[in-house]
Amino acid sequence: MFSPIKKLINIFQKSLFYFTYIFEFDEIMAGLTYTTAEFNTIITMLGCLFATIQSVTGAYAAYKKKKISLLKTNVVLFRSHRTFGAFATLLYFLGLFAGTVGFLGGIFFNEPPFEITNFSYNFHVWPSFIVFGIIITKTYASYFKKPFIYKKCKWLGPATFIAWAYNWISSATSYYLRTLPSNLQHPPPIYLLPIELFWLQILIPFLIGGLIGYFILRSAAKLIKD
Repeated sequence: MFSPIKKLINIFQKSLFYFTYIFEFDEIMAGLTYTTAEFNTIITMLGCLFATIQSVTGAYAAYKKKKISLLKTNVVLFRSHRTFGAFATLLYFLGLFAGTVGFLGGIFFNEPPFEITNFSYNFHVWPSFIVFGIIITKTYASYFKKPFIYKKCKWLGPATFIAWAYNWISSATSYYLRTLPSNLQHPPPIYLLPIELFWLQILIPFLIGGLIGYFILRSAAKLIKD
């Protein structure tokens, strides 16, 4: 007869715990200083990092081993390819939402500025529609037309990585140029590297993604030998 009461107490305790956790988390986040532009740039960087890992595993199966079915039969390749691909897709849609809001805000309210004559603006914004088409096509095919990729459109894998690389490089370039005094729209980065190390910041997702991918391939190779 006491079980319903115990359940209510248990639910109350869990709710109190989560409420306390969220409250403390908000306090921690309130102490952090970051801008929306830098946050969005970090999101794009992480997406590129995860896309790099996915590309390493895909390239290994499709081009190194010439056996794309390994992405299904090799448990290490299967899990890593799908997991990091899913992370990259999620982060892309987060960035897409922020980018769409900013793009429409620039057109209708000039906030952020609609810099149609600015090279870095055009370098990032207009090709992003091509990036969108490639990533959406790859995502749809991955979930609903997987045999289509394996048999006829293996090029979608490399194309998606190139799209992600371009998206990251162009967005980072656009962000950093707007931290310069000549076109100051954002304060200098806090969590990203300073502009003097811009070249290294560009390389970071590729280097870390490649390194993680290397260790994944070592584990996958052991299963293939066995």
